[in-house]
Amino acid sequence: MPRAETLVQGKRRCKRCPARWRRQGWLLFVVFLFGICAWSVGASRVLEAQEANETPEVHDTQAERTLWTCSMHPQVIRDAPGNCPICGMQLTPLQPRRTGATPATPGERKVKYWWDPMMNPPYISDRPGKSPMGMDLVPVYEDEVVVGQVITIDPRLEQNMGVQLAEVRRGTLTRTVRAYAEVREPSATMQDMTVRTGGWVVRLFAGYEGMHVAKGAPIFELYSPELQTALAEWIAAQSAANENAELLAATRGKLEQLGLSREQIEEFASREEAPRTVVFHATHAFHVVEKLVNEGARVEPGQPILRVNDRVRMWLDAQVYEQDLPFIRLGQQVEARILALPGRVYRGTVTFIHPHVEPMARTIVVRAELENEQGELRQGMAATAMISGAVLTDALLVPREAVIETGERKIVFVATEPGHFEPRTVETGPPGADGVVSVLQGLAPGERVVVSGQFLLDAESRLREAARKFLGTSSPEGTSHGAHGH
Repeated sequence: MPRAETLVQGKRRCKRCPARWRRQGWLLFVVFLFGICAWSVGASRVLEAQEANETPEVHDTQAERTLWTCSMHPQVIRDAPGNCPICGMQLTPLQPRRTGATPATPGERKVKYWWDPMMNPPYISDRPGKSPMGMDLVPVYEDEVVVGQVITIDPRLEQNMGVQLAEVRRGTLTRTVRAYAEVREPSATMQDMTVRTGGWVVRLFAGYEGMHVAKGAPIFELYSPELQTALAEWIAAQSAANENAELLAATRGKLEQLGLSREQIEEFASREEAPRTVVFHATHAFHVVEKLVNEGARVEPGQPILRVNDRVRMWLDAQVYEQDLPFIRLGQQVEARILALPGRVYRGTVTFIHPHVEPMARTIVVRAELENEQGELRQGMAATAMISGAVLTDALLVPREAVIETGERKIVFVATEPGHFEPRTVETGPPGADGVVSVLQGLAPGERVVVSGQFLLDAESRLREAARKFLGTSSPEGTSHGAHGH
């Protein structure tokens, strides 16, 4: 019995133990929950302080972190070395860019904004996080914000970008206008071959258009009663030449007026009777442009038989666009390359500028005269004309590749000092030969402009412009060009 009671009492004590343990467990849980709440409040306050003032430890870690970029694609930025995902080139360290700003001490550095340089245009935010592309935003500190538009490039990055400079100089701007041209017969040397007496064309030796007639060659044979009578008088006057010199001179003069040459007159003087017909010969070489009569036709005094041209000189009519007309002057040198005569270059000068513009093609005829002693140039030949001359004698010249066309304005990058480049708006004049362009405003002689790698600098400048817009600051007058496309 005592043992059984003892067991019963022990069992009762065991039933009371769980209630005491439960009370102790609840107490521990409440203490643990209070600790978690206190830690959460403290951590949130620490985070708020970090976002507002950036603790020195965070600054030191971020300041020591090296970013890596591609020299060919500066929008690619990584926090570790590797290869560019676009071109495969090895990434190079990206140094902090400053333009004379004094870096703050580690304890004073503050984040000005956060951005994703891989987006175009760059994504900028006033708080950390991720960009719409899912990339972590990179902090930009106040002492790294660029004042103005000057861009600083690390020497290693500048070498990888292939930046090359050229000096702005004064000189003579020459311009060469290239135009399609066509060879034409000059109307100024066109002649009508006429008869000086009435009669009938018995035979026409120059019987078709385009025929070349050499000097002294027969042209046509004419039957003329008037001419036959004059020849008879000339032959008769030969017998009385010693007694009547005046009659001889008069008959000679009449034959000359009727179109006979002195050689023909002397030849007929030895004959006994006048011929029925007379053959007329060419006094100089020519080409038949147009045949105006046929054999057997009756002709009157002064009537043209042939239209001829000697073609010793030919016209070159170039079709110049109206926007190139300000660069054309009388007397400028012209080089012509004939399509049908490869390797031959014909030279002449501008002799005529047509006053009218062809309404459909918007071109103007600019004419030059070319020598054609050998007769190689023919009517209608196609050619290329190069018209060159001095447009401006004291112009400010820069290489054409230095100027970036934005659509709204034109930009050049000026090297202000080693590694420092300033984008500047310029006003350009007419382009010239040898790859140069004249500058009317924006540059001074002796300044150095970027002629290679300027598009990478322009991408950097657009990125800085986006940052300025985010910060609400304006660019210096005459230098900003905004986020533009090419």
